[in-house]
Amino acid sequence: MAIVKAYVEANTHCNLDSFPLRFGFFFEKDQIIEVERSSEDRRANKPGRFSFEGWMVNPDTDEKVSAVFVMTKEKKQGAHILVTAWRHEYDSEYLLSETIRKLRETGRITPEWLVSIHRHYVSGALRSSADLLDLMASEKSREDNKLAQDEINKLREDNEKWQEKFQQMLEAGKQSVIEATEAESKGDFVASTRGVLKGVEENVVRGPSSCTVLELDDGSKWYMKTSTFDRDGSVTTRAKELIGEKVRVTSWDPLSEPGKWSSKGYFRRIYLDKVSD
Repeated sequence: MAIVKAYVEANTHCNLDSFPLRFGFFFEKDQIIEVERSSEDRRANKPGRFSFEGWMVNPDTDEKVSAVFVMTKEKKQGAHILVTAWRHEYDSEYLLSETIRKLRETGRITPEWLVSIHRHYVSGALRSSADLLDLMASEKSREDNKLAQDEINKLREDNEKWQEKFQQMLEAGKQSVIEATEAESKGDFVASTRGVLKGVEENVVRGPSSCTVLELDDGSKWYMKTSTFDRDGSVTTRAKELIGEKVRVTSWDPLSEPGKWSSKGYFRRIYLDKVSD
């Protein structure tokens, strides 16, 4: 397979979080590295990105390590920008990455500390957010600092809530694929809009129909004819649960008539779009 040049930005999540914990090093300044590709491109979760399996060399030890690399299609100084890299299952790695990022951004941990616990990641003792917090708690207990212990306990509570939302997001992703397939089978395609859900109203009459109405933070309103598309009330119930969250609202437009329903503010489904900070 070919060699891919990757641009590593020093002040990003990849260099300050992923590299220190998963690979045991980080760069003090922007670098261009070489990644040896070992698979074809895969779809990434965001437009303008691609991922693949490959190998890179640890600059401190010359050890060759494998990982999944996510890069932008956009290039900087002739190299694709490296977004992140992980070495095990995506779901647990994503949760771990987000926990590390939040802890580092709030000053609770540093890249140097992550390098110092890299051995735990390699051994398999550190694979999840819970493992990371356990390790932090162990170190804090040696300090015998009650305030530190209280902080760890609060982090545990926050992490449990965050993981619950993340699982909801994964389920939303699966349901979204099912919806797209269902729409395609009926000659439609799924259009969507994103925003923070500010409120939900029931039994609002629009034209001849009673509707559930969603209001997003940009002031837009989205209507659903409940007698046709929400007979059991499940979509409305789910919408109420998502008030205050970042959501994705979908509409079905005929393939031959783009915007027929979405342009009029009609929706079909609502999903948790991403985990709120």
